[in-house]
Amino acid sequence: MKLRVKESLHQVETRIHYSFNVWTGPNRHAYLGTVGHWIDAQHQLRTGLLGLQRFRGAHTGENQAASFWKVICDFEVQHLIGKFTMDNASNNDTTLVYIAKYLKEIGLTNFDPIGSRVRCFGHILNLCVKAFLCGEDINAFARNILLSEPGTIPDEISELLNWRKRGPLGKLHNILVYITRTPQRIDRFEDKVRLHNPHETVFIPKLGNVTRWSSDYESLERAFRLREPIEDFVTQSIRQNRDGERDNLQHALKHDELTPEDWDGLRIIMEILEPFREWTKRLQK
Repeated sequence: MKLRVKESLHQVETRIHYSFNVWTGPNRHAYLGTVGHWIDAQHQLRTGLLGLQRFRGAHTGENQAASFWKVICDFEVQHLIGKFTMDNASNNDTTLVYIAKYLKEIGLTNFDPIGSRVRCFGHILNLCVKAFLCGEDINAFARNILLSEPGTIPDEISELLNWRKRGPLGKLHNILVYITRTPQRIDRFEDKVRLHNPHETVFIPKLGNVTRWSSDYESLERAFRLREPIEDFVTQSIRQNRDGERDNLQHALKHDELTPEDWDGLRIIMEILEPFREWTKRLQK
């Protein structure tokens, strides 16, 4: 298959354009995915994954450029570089500067690292959503959440309090984290789902996060689908705590109980986020 893609690339009469990004897999390894976009010999738009290689070292522009350069050298298409679509991180600016350096070394001096960059509008939409949900201090908020040392009770409480300051959305986040923190709680929650709706096919809530696009909307959509089991689970957990059960951090859940007014606020937030999700999906095609 790789040979077929390579043959198609060598038959193009236009430049090849690229989109790539570094991401971390569930195994905690980083990867650089490189996707090419070109018009083939039959004048059809083609898109193909050219590389998905292990990415080692810091996520600097120099390292990203080196990994990308290795991929296109493997396909022997260095002379056909066109435009790039990437997210708006500053290290991607540096990446294109280094790519321009590589091209200059093989005699191609007409590559403009600024003019050849197409900003990722989906990423811009996501930044707008995060600013709406978390305010102008989104970076500080993310640092407070992401940089806490896991496994310590004081830091877990600090995380709860940070989210709680975000109103109903933060309270819902704390509830969902609590439910999904242990297999035993997930089992208890699934029992609630079956009790309230025997025909339901979805049993586990979704958690929004700082980086995954549209995840906050998807989390809200799932929460409304599972609203009755969530409310029942929280009520029972609070009652058990009053009766003396001391599950880990269970004492804090009573402060996150959602009122009908909170649910109304969450629905408004979900309605505001819906068009952002729709346009993000459209721009991914």
